[in-house]
Amino acid sequence: MKRTLVAALVGAAGAATIAFAIPGTASADVPTCGPAAAAAARADSAPKVAAYLAAHPDVAAELAKVKGLPKDQRRAEIKAWRQANPQEAQDLKAARQAVIDYHKACGKQHK
Repeated sequence: MKRTLVAALVGAAGAATIAFAIPGTASADVPTCGPAAAAAARADSAPKVAAYLAAHPDVAAELAKVKGLPKDQRRAEIKAWRQANPQEAQDLKAARQAVIDYHKACGKQHK
């Protein structure tokens, strides 16, 4: 799991470097959607999520368990976990906020 996390962080950092190297033309008020903005959101969230999971191995274990379930069972399992662990769910959501904001502004079609 650590290798996967490190690979994700390295990939996100590389993508963020590219995203910041490409000058934007949109104003700060208008969300920029597209690969560069998605990469920037992931680059912002990745170290926060990694730090949270490193400090909370129980949450990391639960997410690994959910990931190992068949796809059709994941949503119900994570929903049950969120209801049973509201503070941990909120903390994890806060770490992922940049990605959540990107999806709200741009929709899932822009990854």
